[in-house]
Amino acid sequence: MPKRKILVVSDSLHEIAAAVAALSTCGHDVEFVEGLTCFRDIARGKLANLADADAIVMGRVMGTDAEALALCGRAQVIALHTSGSDNVAIEAATDRGIVVTNVKGVNAEQCAEFSIGLMLAVTRQIRTGDIAIRAGRWAADTQFSLDMYGATLSMFGLGMIGKAAVRRAAAFGMKILVHTRTPDAAFGREYQLEYVGKDEALARADIVSLYQSLNPSTYRMIGAREFALMQSHAYFINIARGELVDEAALFEALATRRIAGAGLDVFEHEPLYESPLFGLSNVVLTPHQAGLAQSAKKNAAVRAVSNALEVLAGRLPADAINPAAFAYREH
Repeated sequence: MPKRKILVVSDSLHEIAAAVAALSTCGHDVEFVEGLTCFRDIARGKLANLADADAIVMGRVMGTDAEALALCGRAQVIALHTSGSDNVAIEAATDRGIVVTNVKGVNAEQCAEFSIGLMLAVTRQIRTGDIAIRAGRWAADTQFSLDMYGATLSMFGLGMIGKAAVRRAAAFGMKILVHTRTPDAAFGREYQLEYVGKDEALARADIVSLYQSLNPSTYRMIGAREFALMQSHAYFINIARGELVDEAALFEALATRRIAGAGLDVFEHEPLYESPLFGLSNVVLTPHQAGLAQSAKKNAAVRAVSNALEVLAGRLPADAINPAAFAYREH
């Protein structure tokens, strides 16, 4: 097999020894671009000669649009070490014969447990208690925290992460409502789920949590109208995608106490270095870390590298999102 060039664009993969080892022994030339660098900037030649890359391994790097992909003259594969793929222009990649792979499900359990952690953090006011005790107050401000036991959780989306969250929420004794286009009848019976419409899910919830994938129909699916439907004591959790939410409307709902609070791991523009949300005390913010438990990071990185090497070897990985691109090129 001829030697190819693999470009790694990631803020974390270089830290995963098993992935680095696989790359170092693969027989190809490997170049690392570390940090959350906009893919479009790389494509314009500011940091690396992207035109020479036969394979690109990357995380949730933004700016991977049709304009940038047009400069990937030799690329056969973009191997994502994330479960989502909304940051890549899939149709444009397919038109250029670039196979796009992801690692769907590799961190489902970790993301689910993180969402429960955010629920606990905001409903039981853990951050408030921490701030209070450090300031010499005996947590007096936390007396109105919401019990998760017996609370109504409304979930949007029921994929692998959503189902993992259901199993955890059920153990808390929560009443679980689900809004999804693809209800699973058997799973619903097993966990006593109630499948409901969007407005009902919002109006009845003590906690609203998003597990929805991002696509044109779900972009900003939660906005001012939706927050107005929620109860004033309700909390909002998002570990899915920031673009699902109108952040200005969310800020207004939190600032005016239209809803009680929120836990957010994702944002429309990442990385987030400044935001009006920073000035609010009723929101817990984390830097897109839901799936970053060590085992999940390792498995995702190794699987992404394997996917890239499979395509370079002339094989179509099971993780391919757009298999039609594989047929586009002569192998």
